[in-house]
Amino acid sequence: KKSSQLNTSYNDPIAVNVTEIQVTDPRHPLFGRRFPLQAMGIPHNMKAKTVLVVYQSTMALRIPIAATNLVPPRPPSENKLTLAAITELVSLAEQWEVLCLSNPTKSGHDSAPPNKPKSPKSSS
Repeated sequence: KKSSQLNTSYNDPIAVNVTEIQVTDPRHPLFGRRFPLQAMGIPHNMKAKTVLVVYQSTMALRIPIAATNLVPPRPPSENKLTLAAITELVSLAEQWEVLCLSNPTKSGHDSAPPNKPKSPKSSS
């Protein structure tokens, strides 16, 4: 007999007026998916805040709140290339092309051919 009750212990679940959450962090494997919210709080033995969602009506998944639409979106990364950085990169690439010849001269002697004994031809 299947039970429709999910018994996951949570310490003081936070009351929230949301019935469904969406995973909004593109790095999360469930990105873009929506789930019914079961509980929200800090579970036993975990430091990060998570939400508990219902998955396929018989399972519960714990998802970090930071990966959901319950928190404001993260600001865009400030590690983007500026125009000055791209210009410097192109300049360095042009200098490197001058330093690295496209047809370098050989260094040293050619390797000797392998000394493989020829197998005798079998007579018919």
